[in-house]
Amino acid sequence: MSEFKDIDKVSIKPGIGLYALFPSLRYEPWVAIGEMVDNSIQSYQEHREELVALNGPSYKLRVEINFSGGDNPTIQVIDNAAGIFSKDIEKAFIPAMPPTNKGLISQYGIGMKSSACWYSRFFTVRTRALGEPIRRTITFDIPKIMKEQKDELDIEKEVVTNPKDHGTRILMRNLNQSIPMGGAAAKVRSYLRSMYRDFLRTGELVLIINGEVQEAIVYNWLSSPYWPNDKGPVDNKIIEWFKEFEIDLNESHIPDPEDPHANPPRLRGKIGILPEGDTKKAGLVCIWRRKVVQGSGAFAETSDNVYRPVAIFGAGNSFASQRVIGELDVSELKVTSFKDAVVWKQGQEEEALKKIKQILNSDPHPLLKMAQNFRALKNSPTVKARIDETMSEIANATEKALLEFDGDNALGKDFNLVNLEEQPEPTREGISLYQKRLTLIPQFRSDIILELKDHGEDHVWLRVSEGSDKKKWIITVNRNHPFMKTFTEADPDSLEPVLRIALAIGIAEMQGLGAGYESAQFLRHVINDLLRNYLSSKSDAELNYED
Repeated sequence: MSEFKDIDKVSIKPGIGLYALFPSLRYEPWVAIGEMVDNSIQSYQEHREELVALNGPSYKLRVEINFSGGDNPTIQVIDNAAGIFSKDIEKAFIPAMPPTNKGLISQYGIGMKSSACWYSRFFTVRTRALGEPIRRTITFDIPKIMKEQKDELDIEKEVVTNPKDHGTRILMRNLNQSIPMGGAAAKVRSYLRSMYRDFLRTGELVLIINGEVQEAIVYNWLSSPYWPNDKGPVDNKIIEWFKEFEIDLNESHIPDPEDPHANPPRLRGKIGILPEGDTKKAGLVCIWRRKVVQGSGAFAETSDNVYRPVAIFGAGNSFASQRVIGELDVSELKVTSFKDAVVWKQGQEEEALKKIKQILNSDPHPLLKMAQNFRALKNSPTVKARIDETMSEIANATEKALLEFDGDNALGKDFNLVNLEEQPEPTREGISLYQKRLTLIPQFRSDIILELKDHGEDHVWLRVSEGSDKKKWIITVNRNHPFMKTFTEADPDSLEPVLRIALAIGIAEMQGLGAGYESAQFLRHVINDLLRNYLSSKSDAELNYED
């Protein structure tokens, strides 16, 4: 326990200019809140033995985060850690003053101050240190600090007699950022749960957000015989599909002039295969001193901030990108000041991924090959449920689309007589255009040109036309169409089946016209109309047939 000092003011210099700068930083809400959680964890780690000695063996670090809306919205972060000691409080609010112990989760001494100012123009820090008789409150009125050019703040004090009444509360109001509500609030919760997964998993941290205790992230590994190819296993030996490893980054290591004899950084990890494919869970997370600093989108129910390097996961919507998951301990590397990314030195990431891939591909159980080849039973309960959900979503969307047809355009009315007019194509000036020629198709006595264009002003997905010289047919797919943007923009690999279907529709129309059917274009016109509206949106269900 440290010696008690009774002080009346805290210094914030040289922070006046920095406090004005903090609101313009590019934080994500969960990263900003995480800075405050880090302070709580640092306090707990430094004084764990004293906290357990006072509170008993059942003591756990408890961090509560409360978002309150209304006319005067507020954010609170409350912990039961060791508080800010009198010996530290004089420097605790000076920006960029690092902690005494830099071997733990707090590193640069800027996080709490910068994130609180990013969130609010007025906040208070109320703290009572373990074993000290005084609870202190420091008020940060940022506009007033700037106007009066303050470099010291007064401390409000009150005597506390209960020795177990310790910890810190940060209360923010006059917010610069909106309170996360609905889906945004769920996103913040899921990110924080992902970021602090290790502390939640060990039970050291109880994280409560708006009264809801956050559960630890847990997952199982695939247990299956080895599939050497996609035809199936060659034996019945059950293997649990994960690998643990340690690697040294000796190839890219450049000795530090201040510590020339330091060893190359060592990374440790555990990577495996999920029992069922899930694009929202797959990916690697980089853990620095037990906090996820990169890839926290994995298990955060979002496609943001996922770490799926091509060297491990392949390109696009590969099987590995749906199945491979793992944690990589990068504690011997540097991280950004926000602790939201790894600072890879030149060559380090490439070396790490190369060595990890070699380990994962090594015999006798090549993990990446298994991830690529494995197929879950197509009539397993999970796949059946996904198929049923997806078909229901698509059926509902189609019902809505069909109800839009009325009058002369009613589907099924005078089918052979309907002749929808082709919408004129807007000018092609300045658009991206890709072309491939299918040469001299015998039954058409002409070439077929397949075009893919990026045309935001064209509302038609698929066009079929004769060339001006009547010696070729042109089938044009618009990549900037709502249907294409929803289903292929984020996943280039999904473009191939869509182009094949478009080509089949176009060729069928050409064959119909060649056979004398004047309404051969009807089908394509209706498809264009349907895909522009209700069928252009993705279903909420995720259907992975390969699982």
